[in-house]
Amino acid sequence: MPLSSIVTVPSGAPETAELPLVIVMHGRGADNRDLADLAPLVDDGYRWVFPNAPRSFSPYPGMSYGRSWFDGWPPEGDTILVARQMLLELIDDLLERYPTTPGKVVLAGFSQGALMAFDVGYRAQVQLAGIVAMSGALFEDDRGDLDAHRDIPVLVIHGTGDEMIPVKAARRARFVLEEHGIHPEYHELPMGHHVSDESMRIVRDFLRRNLRGSSIA
Repeated sequence: MPLSSIVTVPSGAPETAELPLVIVMHGRGADNRDLADLAPLVDDGYRWVFPNAPRSFSPYPGMSYGRSWFDGWPPEGDTILVARQMLLELIDDLLERYPTTPGKVVLAGFSQGALMAFDVGYRAQVQLAGIVAMSGALFEDDRGDLDAHRDIPVLVIHGTGDEMIPVKAARRARFVLEEHGIHPEYHELPMGHHVSDESMRIVRDFLRRNLRGSSIA
């Protein structure tokens, strides 16, 4: 695959089973193992893919750990272009490799990964069932074709106490999306720059409604 990825099916369904596909991008300084443990908590019979970002992350000269999708915040120069292209290629590769329920693909991400979910989601040529942005933002300088993809359901979750990416980034993303006729499901939660039991329940409900066509009682 274009990016080193963890592929998991918590339900235990065979590799040949036709399943909805959920692709989840980690945040800066983490790697594809960071969110993989969350899949069983919100799974309802999906195939999960956790790709590794292509760049090493160096918070200080000579100190490297984790991975990064792009440099800076918002993305600097053209550093996002490689990650964007590799994720688009990854989607195509996954759909060729694994039987996937038609139209049942969700792109999700946390922090930097949330920005990538927006960035790639509004460029993907395949039909998406949803975009999930947790504690992230929309890259306004190069936002993709929002008008052509306004039918994609969107979930935005952000902590009001987020010390890394202030909640105003989520509010701004919501405003821009609504300007283009996109009305995201929007949640502000009393938490910092992380996921919580409540945010995972919201994600699970969103996935169930858009991948399985039902809601959690």
